[in-house]
This record gives sequence, structure tokens and C-alpha cells, in this order.
Amino acid sequence: AAAFFGGWPAMLIATVGSIAYRVHLGGQGASAGVMGILITAIVGIAWHHIVAARSRTMYDIFGLGVTVALAGLITLLVIPAQAVAGLVQQSTFPSLVFRFLSTIIIGVLLDRQQRRRELLMSNLTYRALVRELPDCLNIKDVDGRFIAANPATAEMVGAASVDDLIGKTDFDFYPKEVAERFRQDEMGALEAGQTLRIDQPALLPDGRQGWLYTLKAPFRDESGKIVGVITYNRDITEQKRTAQLKNDFISTVSHELRTPLTSIRGSLGLIAAGVAGELPPKAANLVNIAHTNSERLVLLINDILDMEKIESGVITFKIKQMPVRQVLEQAIAASSNYMADSRIRIVLVDDAPRAEANIDPDRLHQVMANLLSNGIKFSQTDGTVTVKFQRRDRDMLRISVVDQGAGIPEAFRSRIFGKFEQADASSTRKIGGTGLGLSIVKSITEKLGGAVSFETEEGQGTSFHVDLPEAHRQADKPVLVERRARKRDGRLRVLICEDEPDIAAVIAALLDAEGFSSDVAPDIDTAKALLSSRDYVALTLDIKLAGESGIKLFH
Repeated sequence: AAAFFGGWPAMLIATVGSIAYRVHLGGQGASAGVMGILITAIVGIAWHHIVAARSRTMYDIFGLGVTVALAGLITLLVIPAQAVAGLVQQSTFPSLVFRFLSTIIIGVLLDRQQRRRELLMSNLTYRALVRELPDCLNIKDVDGRFIAANPATAEMVGAASVDDLIGKTDFDFYPKEVAERFRQDEMGALEAGQTLRIDQPALLPDGRQGWLYTLKAPFRDESGKIVGVITYNRDITEQKRTAQLKNDFISTVSHELRTPLTSIRGSLGLIAAGVAGELPPKAANLVNIAHTNSERLVLLINDILDMEKIESGVITFKIKQMPVRQVLEQAIAASSNYMADSRIRIVLVDDAPRAEANIDPDRLHQVMANLLSNGIKFSQTDGTVTVKFQRRDRDMLRISVVDQGAGIPEAFRSRIFGKFEQADASSTRKIGGTGLGLSIVKSITEKLGGAVSFETEEGQGTSFHVDLPEAHRQADKPVLVERRARKRDGRLRVLICEDEPDIAAVIAALLDAEGFSSDVAPDIDTAKALLSSRDYVALTLDIKLAGESGIKLFH
């Protein structure tokens, strides 16, 4: 048991002491006794190494007892032959049982003692950790009553001591509206069964108005049932103030730089274009270099200002329901001349025709511009960047920008959406960029109610995905064209079966010019309803009508 629990040092001490005492006792069984001690020590140290790499269990103690009992039979080899038969007959079985039971009993006792010692040390460690923690840490039951807390929590709420907290709620220490807000956060953690993280304003112990970072996690019992809430609070007032000062500084400097930089860029552009006259080759080259770098600076300033506006909430989003493909085509057209020397093709694969979403077209265009510029920058010459548009599960639309570049290094993937992040200095110098593009993409996408993700493999390229909720229009009633008021003028009527409003309007205008009136059916059900209630001399039929086959309607 000493070897099993204590390893080599304990084995040596126990073995030497046991052998010395056995030799002191002497008698004819001394040699067998010494061998029994050595064999048992070897078995114990062997089991010690077996369980060293994992947690010890009762099965291990049981195995130790069985092995010790059976290994004891080896001592029969050193007993004189004339005595072996008698021993085997009279005492072998009792000896085996005794060795097994005694090893089990001693093992269980030592195991319980060691576990109690470990638990005591663990409790002392955690108590010291919680006691000295400068941040607030507490546990409440499902009714919001404190059942455990550290001194920092007592100081935060204004209680005299931790004991004064136990059994009370936030309503005993905070104004009603504040306590109700805290309770709502706790109920959110209890109902969701997940950890919540919140930055919230709070009144600090010294009377200052500040900010707390709050983490609320469900507290579960041994069966996994939620029986309370663990709350961790940290004062982040200084971090908030520092971050605001930094943002104010960046914003101010950026605004002050943009006006002169725009003037410099415009002037250099005019000079490079020859407005001021023909330049000598060397001067023209220097002007071009200056103009190119001024463009880069203006892009950097604009990105910084966009990021600052998004985070501060100053930037406005003009959300409307509209087809997504329209924005994709515009973004592809605008990006087609970017890095024209690299001869990168941009291909659009539309697997969700006419799909709509609630978006700000200008902001989604900005998202696509950043993703496409990245795809083009990191693609090989004469490569292809593919834009895929498709439906996902649960009424979600996915826009994917896929390049055939070198992929994203694994060490950089966790930081890819951070501000001013670049994979490495060499790529920054070679390719350029502000390091803000993907951060802007993430911020805008989340403001639109979506999410951004990526898939990559080094040497195989990267796919960036923008997921947005699909927006469905309510079932349209029969749409009448502008001249519906003149339907009773005796003109012949034509049914236009078309789900694209712009195309339907063009067809209606053509029919009107030829002396026909018309109705518009954007889907098969509406067309059937109109056909059953009115007379038509003809109809125009879209082969793909609102995701269904127009041929079905024809039959």
C-alpha cells in the first residue's frame, strides 16, 4: 500500500523497515517472510506506475489486492520441500484471503485519507483565491438569494460583511430599478442554461458612476440540475475610459487628416494626368508614386472613420427588403478593375435567384467590396474569385467569396477579424491594406442581423461566408398595372404571369401601347384565381414562376 500510494520513497522506507523487523523476529520462516515483503513491494510499485497517468479508482485497489494475494504464492519456492505440502493444505487459502482483504482494507483507508487531504487543500486554495480576488464573485439560488460570496462582493453592494449578505437579495442593497435589471440578467442565465456576458453601467462603492463587466453562469448540482447563478463582476471603468480616449483621438486625427490628404491626392492626380503639362519621365514617376501612396492613406483614413462610426452607432443603416443579387452584381462590377494587372476573373454563381433580404444596399456593397478586394489581392495572376449565392437551412441566405490563394495561416485565424490585423509583415508590405477590412465586414454583417465566417486550407484558398436572414414577401394580391382604372373600357385583357415586377411593368407597358389592358400574377396560385374569375384573350408565361414551373400552370 505504501508503494501503491507513495511511490519509490514510501516503498523503500516501508520495505526496509518491514524487512528489518522480520529479520529481528527470526525463525524458520524468515527467508520466506523477507521474500514476501519484496514481492509485495514490487507489486505495489508496479501498480503505482500503472495508475500514475490517470485517476485512481476502486477497481485499481481491488486489482492491487488480487495481485498481492496471488504474488504471495511465489514465497512457496523458498520454503523447504517437506514443509510445502503441509502449508499448502493448512494455510495457503487463509493466507490468500488474508492478504487480499487486508490489502483492500488498508488501500481503501489510505485512499479516503489521501482524498480528504486533497479536498482540504483544494478547499483552502479556492477559499484563499476567492477571498483575495479583487473582483466580485458570488453564488445565488434560483430565487436570487446570496448563498456564497467573497469580500469584494460585500464591499460592492455596501454590506458590512459577507455574513450580512447570505440569505439576502439585490433588492436589499440596490434601488428597485437596478435590482430588477440584475434579476432579469439572472433569469436570462437560468432560462437559457448558458453563460451570459454583459457590459453594464453601475454605481461603484466610492459613489462614482462606472462600468462593470458581468458574467452570469448557471450553477448546477451533482445531477446537472440548475440550482442557482454564479455571478462575476469586474470594474472596467478605466478600460472604458481609455478606449473612449483612444477612439476620440483616432477619430479627431482621422478627420483632420482627411481634408488635406484629399486635396493632396486630387492635386497629384491632376498633375499625373497631365493637366499641368507634360512632365519629364523621372518627375512623372515620382508623382505617380506619391499619388499611389496618397490613395493608400485616404483608404486607411476612410476605413478608420467607418470603423469608428459603426462602433459608436453614428453611422445609419437604411434597411429595406430587396433582391440580394442586385447588390452582388453592382459590387462585382465595381471591383472588376481592382488590380487589373493581375487579370483576376470574378464569377457569380446564383443558386437562389430572386431571393430577398432586409439590407442596406450601400453597406452590403461595402461588405462585398472588402471581401472581393481581399480575394483578388490574395489570388494568383490569372486566377478566379467566385461569388456564390445560395439558400441555407432555417431561411438563411449565404454569400460566399471563394479565392484560390495561399490560404490563411493557422496561427492567424483566431485574429483575422481584429482591427489592424495582417497575417505577417511581409504580406503587408507586398500586398498592402489597412487591416481593417474584415473587421468592418464583421461589424456591418452583425448590424444587418447576420454572421460572417470562413473556411480555409493552406495552399488551397479561402472561402468567406456572409449569412443573412431571408426576407419573404407576403402573398401578393393580384397586381393591377397603372391602367387598372380603365379595365372596363372595352379593351381586351391579357394575363401577365411574371414574378419580376420590373419585367411585368415593361410587358404591361407594351400591351398598353398595343391597346390591351392587363393584370399581373406573380405566382401560380394568383394566376389560377384570376383565370377562374376573369376572361383573358391571352397570357404571357414565365417558365420559372416564383420558384415553380410555369409549365405546370400551362398544363
